[in-house]
Amino acid sequence: MSKTADPYYPLDSPLSSSPSGMRRGTLKLQEKLLLSPQPRTESLPRLTSISDFLSPHHSTVHPPLEDLNALDEYIQEEPSNLVQIIPALTHFLEQYCLDKPETCGELWRGKLKPLLMELQANDQPVERPRPPSPVCERKPEKWVNVHGEEWEDDYAWLKDRENPDVLKYIEDENEYASKMLEDTKPLQKLLYKEFVSRIDESEQSATVTLQDGWTYYTRKVAGQEYRLHCRSKDGKEDVYLDENVIANSKEFEDASYFRVGFLKHSPNCKLIAYGIDSSGNERYTTYFMDMDKKQVLDDRIEGVYEDLEFACDNSVFYTVLDDFERAYELRRHKLGTDVTTDEFLYHEEDEMFFLSLTKTCNGKYILLNSSAQITSETRFISTEKPDDPPSLLFPRRENIQYTCENHGRYFYILTNEDSKNNWLFRMPIPSTPSKSPSTYEELVELRETVIEHRDFVLIEHFEVRRNHLIVFERSNCLQNVRIVDLSYDGFNTYHYISFGEMVYSLWPGTVREEERALAKTSQFDTNVLRFTYTSFIQPKQVVDYNMDDRTMTVVYEEHIGGYEQTMYTSRRLFATGVDGTAVPISIVYRRDLLGLNQTPSQPNPCLLHAYGAYGAFVNPIFSASRLSLLDRGFIYAAAHVRGGADMGNGWYEEGKLTKKPNTFLDFCSAAEYLCKEGYTTPSKLSIYGRSAGGLLIGAAINIRPDLFAAALTEVPFVDVINTMFDATIPWTAFEYEEWGNPNDREIYDVMKTYCPYTNIRGLALARNAYPHLLVVGGMNDPRVAFFEPLKFVAKMRGERRRYLSKPVRSSPLAQDDSGTDTPTGSGLRKAPTLATMAGGTPNDTLLPSHPTPRSLLLRIEDAGHGGSSGQYSFLENLAFEYAFLITSLNADTATSASIPSPIRHDFDEGVQDGTIKPKKTKKRGKEDVEEKEYRRKAKGDRGPSNIFQWVSNLF
Repeated sequence: MSKTADPYYPLDSPLSSSPSGMRRGTLKLQEKLLLSPQPRTESLPRLTSISDFLSPHHSTVHPPLEDLNALDEYIQEEPSNLVQIIPALTHFLEQYCLDKPETCGELWRGKLKPLLMELQANDQPVERPRPPSPVCERKPEKWVNVHGEEWEDDYAWLKDRENPDVLKYIEDENEYASKMLEDTKPLQKLLYKEFVSRIDESEQSATVTLQDGWTYYTRKVAGQEYRLHCRSKDGKEDVYLDENVIANSKEFEDASYFRVGFLKHSPNCKLIAYGIDSSGNERYTTYFMDMDKKQVLDDRIEGVYEDLEFACDNSVFYTVLDDFERAYELRRHKLGTDVTTDEFLYHEEDEMFFLSLTKTCNGKYILLNSSAQITSETRFISTEKPDDPPSLLFPRRENIQYTCENHGRYFYILTNEDSKNNWLFRMPIPSTPSKSPSTYEELVELRETVIEHRDFVLIEHFEVRRNHLIVFERSNCLQNVRIVDLSYDGFNTYHYISFGEMVYSLWPGTVREEERALAKTSQFDTNVLRFTYTSFIQPKQVVDYNMDDRTMTVVYEEHIGGYEQTMYTSRRLFATGVDGTAVPISIVYRRDLLGLNQTPSQPNPCLLHAYGAYGAFVNPIFSASRLSLLDRGFIYAAAHVRGGADMGNGWYEEGKLTKKPNTFLDFCSAAEYLCKEGYTTPSKLSIYGRSAGGLLIGAAINIRPDLFAAALTEVPFVDVINTMFDATIPWTAFEYEEWGNPNDREIYDVMKTYCPYTNIRGLALARNAYPHLLVVGGMNDPRVAFFEPLKFVAKMRGERRRYLSKPVRSSPLAQDDSGTDTPTGSGLRKAPTLATMAGGTPNDTLLPSHPTPRSLLLRIEDAGHGGSSGQYSFLENLAFEYAFLITSLNADTATSASIPSPIRHDFDEGVQDGTIKPKKTKKRGKEDVEEKEYRRKAKGDRGPSNIFQWVSNLF
């Protein structure tokens, strides 16, 4: 077999990247979009199967037209539910006229015409008074920081979750948000119905056949929030775990949150271990079950983190969290023994390091990774000799990372040592721990390079099979997969998998961790690579790729009701940053609704999303819910800003620590580009980000409030300086390598330029110069504390009121020479501001103002970092957020016709929007994203798992 040419090469041209625990409800606010709270298995009325739902006659969202009593009760309970019945009424009238044409005249004259005349006569806009916004008391706390500067925080008291006044303020904010969007309830109901109409409520995942002869998979049941874990043999199905039954058991029926976070199978397939989080704080209680007897064992382990692995003797290795939410200890449990006697195997004493567990592809080793943001080391445990202590493979060295796998006599190791991106080498497995080389120099002598470092290629991940090495790479924001044939000497016999699109995403296995882990080990002795492929316009496909004959078989495909792929297209654009850097932007839109294709051209409403931290990727993946925006004329854009690794590790390094402002400037440049090129305008531009991406949104609206019409941010990290000064807050020490330690004067000065909480512009708020803003937080969030979004909104309201109550000149805030308002005594230095660098103005009096107040809304939900736990409750909350965006931009509330109108094809010349065309064997329903994505690092998104970035990508 001949070597295939490497497709990567340096280019001069820049043209050459249900969610886990989704939201259930808001704190002390049990409002549901359709009905009052129901048991989780029937949180909304589900009457029949998906096939009936897709029929125009009937919907699982509402009662059938034939049941007038149920229909009347449904509408009386919530009048806005009427909007969901209109399509069924329309179909009923259509069929009635076809069946009884002689009645059409009388029906029109006697019923429909008078009704239409009455509705048209009443179709006048109604101005409803705005409810008063909540008031949060100012309780100033002053201190002098390590740099000798006086610092003041009026809302630090909101950190106390036990304070009744804090809980009352949260309740007031939640009620205010609901009242402000009360008029959008019909739109929310319509959006919700659209969401549900597209999903396959009886979806079944890809299957995996194990050594016990059973075929394993998961599936949904229409009307139920959670999944069923199943296996089949000889045509008989065995449901071995029903998450809905557990969720409604006495133990969890009153829980505000429920999630099965992990499910692991023992090597002999006789046992499973599963972890349940009932609060959203990501501390799992682990249960064990005998698969044959369907008996839950007495063993129960509390406070387990999401990593747990079985050894061959059915003992389990697991990690636990400390008081700062850090996985710090490795333990081993032998089934049938008292948990309090579990063996303590490793304690990570450095508070900047976090433990994680993985199992090698061949199942022979459990790998313990101890990592900080940019430094790691790995220990290994033989699954066949679990009594042996963990052995150190490579000791930690500052700023060096290692990711390991096992193949035969070797460990394959991916590292960034002495390289811009990373490279791959292998070394022999130490025969016994006692014979392991004791010095780093001795270890280096054993290394053999497998893939050399390349400045323009980042290796994201790698796996091994018996005869193949699989390398997932990224270059110029594009992903590729290299397949190396290990049956030949050396590593020069390889090929790349080709794909038909320019804007796409792929990852190993499937998103759901249980299926991915089973497939990885069961396929080790095969020539098959299983991966997931998707794009902005291609629903997810799980593909089995034969690495010898280079053929693809789709073993699962997401089914989207009513979706016509040819109506949509995606493309890659490049904005020019303030320093001349080319910033990639991926966009998707409906072809016939693109305003640039109209004569004259018209700007579209747009939603711009970014993340920009931890070296994470903003992947262009398909979202069925997003179609509700695209069908209303929206352009969805993802900006691949610095701080992520979409363009390699160098891209990441240019957006962290003292270079963090590059992230915000890139984002503003992307927004400016979309406006300049005619895709949208500031009056039609909305933005979205969550967690560290919420920091980006908070900074952007402070830097360029004039550039955006609406902003939505979930669980935002916005109080950067106060949080990073407070070592008692979970994750703080771990985060120093990402954001920096503000005790360092240089880091501190940079933080002061972008910290959203510190840089709120009160005069701009008083002049209605900010965009509409919706902020969402989680009361049990262990990564971004609930008080960050709470304090942020409280201060925005307080600063606005202060300016409205006093003339500018008598304000307690002092203006610098440029007109920027800065807190007196805060130590903010006069320097070129980010607003000026981003093309805006730091002078609030020069910002364009609006005649009516901007919406400022906050929802604090009784959930964790990922939101609520059920697939339907997630869609309810998403409908709330979409309704906010649509109405804030004054976009069309109704979708456009499904039939595309003629377009100018010359505008799309060169756009590649095809999909991979493998041989298809099956088509099944929607696969939700309820598990963590494979992890490139041990931690990200202010937490160890990248699933929450998937939540953003799915928006």
